[in-house]
Amino acid sequence: MFSKFRVNQMEIPVDSIIVNSDQPRKVFQDEELEELCSSIKEFGVIQPIIVKKVGSKYLLIAGERRLRATIMAGLDKIPATIRDADERDSALIALVENVQREDLNYIEEAMAYKSLMDDYGLTQSEIAKKVGKKQSTISNKIRILSLPEEIRTALTENKLTERHARALLKIPDNNQRKQILKRIISHNLNVKQSEKLIKDFLTKSEEERRKREKLRFINYRIYINTIKKAFNTIQEVESDAKYYQEDKGDHLELRIIIPKKVG
Repeated sequence: MFSKFRVNQMEIPVDSIIVNSDQPRKVFQDEELEELCSSIKEFGVIQPIIVKKVGSKYLLIAGERRLRATIMAGLDKIPATIRDADERDSALIALVENVQREDLNYIEEAMAYKSLMDDYGLTQSEIAKKVGKKQSTISNKIRILSLPEEIRTALTENKLTERHARALLKIPDNNQRKQILKRIISHNLNVKQSEKLIKDFLTKSEEERRKREKLRFINYRIYINTIKKAFNTIQEVESDAKYYQEDKGDHLELRIIIPKKVG
């Protein structure tokens, strides 16, 4: 899957590990860490973390949750797999390991995919092959990042699902999205209820838009009829006067031509 690199496994001091700021996982729940900490106290760290040797230190590639829980458990060392990988491989390893272990929430996963595209030039198809997912799955997750950060944060903090997020994408206006999201959160709506709320909202918005369009059309007709009446009055005196009307798509063009009398 990745370019060739050496693999070595050993126990290393936790204080010699540098946490990578580019790790795909950003959110760590206290309850999860406490549960893992209890497990480590009882059984030890079963799955080694993955690191890369950097001078006298080790750069963490994957396993930050295990490292945090190990430190919470008061242990000085942690089993680690040491890999000689470049930055691109390190990013891929971290992402694949987290995806396979289902450690990332869907927004973190989407951000990791986007980073691989922007920073390492991978296509969605290449990423899909690396992580064992369909290209459409990668595309749908990345689309979620078009939601404003404020909305993405609210989705994460309130533990709303990816389907909640994708439903919100159907609403074109961010202010309207925020209003709908507040209703979803305050009423604790599940996915099906949220999708119905959004569908009803969009249907109502479309009906209101059509009413406005109809009203504007009626106003146009009033304006045109007024001008036509004025032209009819002109034509009673100036029989050679001409009236033209043309639909230009985004506007109507009306012209009245009154010949000049010579002599």
